[in-house]
Amino acid sequence: NTDVKILDVLGNKKSDIKYDHKTGWTEHMRQIFVECEKQGVTRTDMTTVLKELKMTDGMEILFQCIRDHKDKIRVFVASDSNSWFIDVLLSHFEIKDLVDEVHTNPAEWNGNLLALERYTTNEHCERCPINMCKSEIVSHALKDDTTSSIIYVGDGSNDLCPVLNLKENDIACPREGYSLSKKLNKVRAMCSVVRWSNAARIVVCVNDYLNVM
Repeated sequence: NTDVKILDVLGNKKSDIKYDHKTGWTEHMRQIFVECEKQGVTRTDMTTVLKELKMTDGMEILFQCIRDHKDKIRVFVASDSNSWFIDVLLSHFEIKDLVDEVHTNPAEWNGNLLALERYTTNEHCERCPINMCKSEIVSHALKDDTTSSIIYVGDGSNDLCPVLNLKENDIACPREGYSLSKKLNKVRAMCSVVRWSNAARIVVCVNDYLNVM
């Protein structure tokens, strides 16, 4: 998780900033970035910490599968992180060319401050946080496409809403042991659910889909 990892740059100071559920995670991270500026954390410092992140097991296999079949696969990123973090990591792992669209909270450097804004203001969906409804992102991404199937990969609580809106021919791939997987134990989804701890399991889903196209 990029937002958790970036706290490493603050050392012991990170415990001084408490998460407020009422204002949401984006506001929490905005405060983190303000504190980073106060503590003299630089863009280079953040970049170095982000590049310490490793791909989850099996992800390299998954991205190679996508690369091999890119003419048949579109990739959309819906993330409650931010645009700068995601751009750094996509470039670092050399997979930027595989991603068709990124939907996330805008962030840009203003001097030594990484200025963060909300992706949008969610006024309609009670399941999702105030800054983002991933169901709306999925709907927008596929607004002119009525034939494609969706393989939705996620792990967080804010991934539950889009998963519950998937259709019978879609597949949800929640990461085992994380919030989404636990929440799906308590509700019924219309789509197929394939849990994974190694992303090579997702490759099986992709190949099964490609074989029936």
